[in-house]
Amino acid sequence: MEKLRFTFAVLAASDSKSNIICITSIETPDGHVFDIPDDLKPASKHTAITTTDIFTKIKNSLKKRHQSRKIWIPLTQDLRTIYLDDGDNVQFGDQYLNEITQESKLSDNNTEIGNENKNLGKLAERFLLEKFSGKTSNVNQWIGEFESECLRFDIIKDAEKIETLKHLLECRCLDWYTSMLIKFSINAGWDTWKTNFCETYGNPGWSQIKYAFTFKFQGGSLLDYATKKERLLLEINKEIDTQTLINLIVMGLPDYIMFKMNRESITSTANLFNEIGKHEQTVNKNNYNKFKRNILENKVKSDKIKPCKLCEKLNKGTRFHLEEKCWFKQQTDNHENRRHYSKNVNNNILDVELNDNEPKNDY
Repeated sequence: MEKLRFTFAVLAASDSKSNIICITSIETPDGHVFDIPDDLKPASKHTAITTTDIFTKIKNSLKKRHQSRKIWIPLTQDLRTIYLDDGDNVQFGDQYLNEITQESKLSDNNTEIGNENKNLGKLAERFLLEKFSGKTSNVNQWIGEFESECLRFDIIKDAEKIETLKHLLECRCLDWYTSMLIKFSINAGWDTWKTNFCETYGNPGWSQIKYAFTFKFQGGSLLDYATKKERLLLEINKEIDTQTLINLIVMGLPDYIMFKMNRESITSTANLFNEIGKHEQTVNKNNYNKFKRNILENKVKSDKIKPCKLCEKLNKGTRFHLEEKCWFKQQTDNHENRRHYSKNVNNNILDVELNDNEPKNDY
């Protein structure tokens, strides 16, 4: 065999909060699929694959929990030794892998969703959809994806959809759900719930659109910026064409990064993310140099500005500012100027009076 097809999926880690990329199965070119045991699923255990350029693209492609990709990987001599024995039997670690037959697939489906008592909470965990918190830019798009996932897991009845929706809501949206139960109950029909949901969380303004289009890299990881920008744009319009998506992401990058990339060679967002990842070190170096410059500039400023002696003399505490700009000095100078002006005026008046009283010489 010259290649094997690996299934990569984003699953919950042992803490149930973070996500990890796993390899869940291996398929041979003749269509046989082999299951990988749970303790061997984490991709970190498959170092021969995680060190390849292919895995970098896979990481960039998988962003949400339960997303999956099936990728054919050519077998190098190292990969062949790890995943196949001399008789081309599929293996990993110190064991042969179990083949997933059609009968076992049907048995699993019947156990999980083939009866009336579906575990909707468990099924909701398998939805390829992030939970709704009220911050999603396009509520109609989200609820459409929710309905598609319900259809995929054979959740057809209105009451089942309404119950499943609860497991996909977060924060204050759960208060909305409770209110709907009080007002309409679960028997009101899915259309009533869907309409109220869209009217409640629909955003007719332009703020979310403006934020998505003007979102720019400010610091940190370039790849984190790029993936967030893509998500914001897709939440507004999942039908956006690839070239426009690429252009908008690139426009938010720093100029010195943007002009280093060859526009003609970037044909997909995964390709773009891979290219962006090559410049992470450049950004980190620039940020470090900028950080050092700020420290030096602040040090120079602090060396120039010493405690104001006038404030100390007037018992106003220790204050760091230039003495010539001290507020108390300005007040003192103004007071002295007024005194000087008053003295001059009084002296002039006195001189005039003396002149008026002095006898004039007659000739």
